[in-house]
Amino acid sequence: RVAREPDERRGSERRTPLPARWVYANAVTESAFPTVVGFAIVLTSDTSLDLVGLGPTSHLYAVFIVLSMLHVRASVSLIAAGTACLGLLVMLATSVATEVTVVTGSAAINRSLEALSAVFVLLAGVAAGLVALRMRRYLETAASEAERRIQAERDLQAAALIQQNLMPSEPPRVPGFEIVGWNRSADETGGDYYDWVELGDGRFAICVADVTGHGLGPAMITCFCRAYARTALRVEERVSSAVQRLNEELMNDLSSGRFVTFASVVVTPDDDRVLSTSAGHGPLLVHRQSDGSVSEFGADTLPLGIHEEDGEVSPIAHTLGDGDTFLIVTDGFFEWADRNGKQFGTTRLKESLKKYGRLPPGELIAGLLGEVEAFSDGTPQPDDLTAVVIRRKLSESTRAGS
Repeated sequence: RVAREPDERRGSERRTPLPARWVYANAVTESAFPTVVGFAIVLTSDTSLDLVGLGPTSHLYAVFIVLSMLHVRASVSLIAAGTACLGLLVMLATSVATEVTVVTGSAAINRSLEALSAVFVLLAGVAAGLVALRMRRYLETAASEAERRIQAERDLQAAALIQQNLMPSEPPRVPGFEIVGWNRSADETGGDYYDWVELGDGRFAICVADVTGHGLGPAMITCFCRAYARTALRVEERVSSAVQRLNEELMNDLSSGRFVTFASVVVTPDDDRVLSTSAGHGPLLVHRQSDGSVSEFGADTLPLGIHEEDGEVSPIAHTLGDGDTFLIVTDGFFEWADRNGKQFGTTRLKESLKKYGRLPPGELIAGLLGEVEAFSDGTPQPDDLTAVVIRRKLSESTRAGS
């Protein structure tokens, strides 16, 4: 890296704009070049200055005035036009001064046209200056917008990194269970999250939430929803009370049309009974290791943030046998549609769970994702994807029997 620093500095120096005096000097030199060419033609041939000023020389003036717009400075175009106009007038004055006879007829007309050309050159410079001014404003606006887009992309990347860091970096250690979570946002930031909160006595609440929509706005909502949920679950003695408190907090913060689906499953070490609570989130699926069947459970109450609940909702108890799996996914899985607009659906989701339900949790999620992506046939991911697998470990006796 040290060896590259001189090259990097030279590259930075090459990108430094030229001083204004150099730009103006260059414009004067370029615009004076046709005048020099005109006098050179006269000195090396029998052509008169009148014809030279109206011929190729005037065309060269136009070329350099047009090229002056590339500097996107109105002053450069005006200086170029002024130099060209002065050159034409110098040739006209020289022609008049060196003429020994009275000029009449076509020669007089040529001089009049040459004088008029000087005026036209000056007007062309003014027009070029106005165009250069418009180009400069456009380029400045485009550069400003590009800078804002770059900054917005950086902000989104930072927000995405913060959001990902808020999700658990490793699974909870609950004796008797394997728990794995996975998330992939549709945009840089998403409206889904999963989390696990330690409640005491080794118990954990495994949570999944889905905010309506995806992007930066829902991502912000997931952050304070996660904070509210963690606080409520640690303060309240019952999960149902915590969910009710979370709903009250979100009622105060969510704008109209926004809501959050929320599901939690409480697991206790070495206990085959888990308690689920769902606020508008479903389906919740349970795969049975013994026969490969899948049970489906719907929501217990409405999503959070819509209206105040009249009372607490009692959780549902599920008994998980050895190897049974409790699956929580967000609707991004079963609402992903193919090219014909047909959604994957919960029926295919359950069939996929039957197919991969006995695999390790990480492979199970990968299998579900593969099924959905194959069905979608390359359509863009429309919504955030989140999946949490809660697997009851096989007991020693079951392992020995198998």
